[in-house]
This record gives sequence, C-alpha cells and structure tokens, in this order.
Amino acid sequence: MSACVGSRSGGSRTRVRAEAGFTLLEISVAVLILALMMTFIYETLFNTIRQRNAQVEGLEGPKIDQAIMDQVMGDLRFVYYRQGLLPGDSGFWGRSRQLNGTEADRVDFLTCRTSKLAELEETTQALGNSPLIEVGYACRQNDANPRWLELWRREDYFVDDDPTDGGRYDLVYDKIRRFDLHYYPPTEDRAENDNGLDEWDTKIQKKLPYAIVVTLYFDVREPISDQPQGMVRRIVLLTPARSLPPDATTGMDAGMSAMR
Repeated sequence: MSACVGSRSGGSRTRVRAEAGFTLLEISVAVLILALMMTFIYETLFNTIRQRNAQVEGLEGPKIDQAIMDQVMGDLRFVYYRQGLLPGDSGFWGRSRQLNGTEADRVDFLTCRTSKLAELEETTQALGNSPLIEVGYACRQNDANPRWLELWRREDYFVDDDPTDGGRYDLVYDKIRRFDLHYYPPTEDRAENDNGLDEWDTKIQKKLPYAIVVTLYFDVREPISDQPQGMVRRIVLLTPARSLPPDATTGMDAGMSAMR
C-alpha cells in the first residue's frame, strides 16, 4: 500500500512541474508576437517622425526665403542714384560672379533705407537715421560644406567716393546654393526678346536698371542630393525717380557732406 501511494505521489509532482513550464512552441509564438509588436511600434514612430520633419521643413522653407528676400528687396526698393553725385558716376555696380561653377553674383549700391547698424564698431556712439548708406550683397564659400555658399550683407553708414567697398559684413544665410541677379534696361533701351544683362554699372550705363530679377536657391537642412531644397524668385522695379539728372535739386549733396 505504501509503495502505491508513493508512486502516485511522485507522479503528481511530475505532472505539476510539467504544467508549470512552457513548451518550445509556446515560447516561439510569444517571441514572434513580440517581434511583430515591436516592428509595428517602430514603423509608427518612424512615420510620425518623418511626417513631423516634412512639416517642419515645409514651414521653414517659406520662412527662410521670406526672411532673405525681405532683406534684399527692402534694400533694392530704396536704391538711389544721381549722375555727378560720386566720381565717375559710380553708385550701382552689379557683377556676375561664380564660385566652384555656381552663380554667386555680387551687387553694391546706395540706398535710402534706414541703417541697420546699431552703433559704430570703433565707438559706442549710437547711430541715427542716415539719408543715404552703402549696401552690398556678396557670396563666399561655406567652409563646412562645399555645396553651400554664404550670403553676406555689407553696410557702410558713411558714403564715400567708392560705394562698393568698406563697411561691415553680416551673414544673411549660410546654406545658399545659387544667388543670381539679372538686370533689365528701360523699355526704350531693351532689345526684342531681351533676357536681361548679367552685369550693370552706372559708370557705363549712367542710369539705374528698370528692373532687377533676384533668383535664390537654398537648402533648409543637410543636402542629400545635388538638387536644392528651395527656390524663390523676385522682381523689383526701380522707379524712374530713383535715377535723377545731374541738375536735380534733392539736397543730397549737403547730406553727404555732413556724413563725410
């Protein structure tokens, strides 16, 4: 009797241990389910991040081109030129430039826009509004990425005999792909199917262009291809009043003498 009882008791313990564990099939199914869940979570997270980045880039692009163009167009809209104001009739000089085979034009001019400088570099004297300042835009190579150019704005609070040099440079944007300027003469000087001029110099033309087309290609983030991520083009019309004859009485001579 005791032997039978012991046998039944041992068999019971064996069945309990077997029922408490998992078979290999059960473990495999659990691992498979866990892998499927992790894959689903990863794909959902990846798609969410990708959509967020796309939305951010979609919002940043217009903000960037608007900020750059507001600056450039604001300066160009207040361009000023008058024959005889400066030696050699200088005052506006647009040059066609290239850096590593990329359009990187430069332009220097006089503008009646309020100075952006808060103070002189060599003193703490605050600057007031100026009736006329020198402004220029130029590109240089981006040292961090050879695909990019840097667009710089030059401003000189004091107008001198050479309005294309001097002053202080401030970085406008450092992910420029292309900066292209085209100049269009007045209608009476324009040939049929005129595509504009690559350069304009008031020392030669003796007047301002009728219109300037500004084309800008840029990136928002690190480039993954040779194609730029953004492009914007603006046209600025220069009113005839900005180009005045030599005998015009504008009072600018007195203003310039006071600034020198």
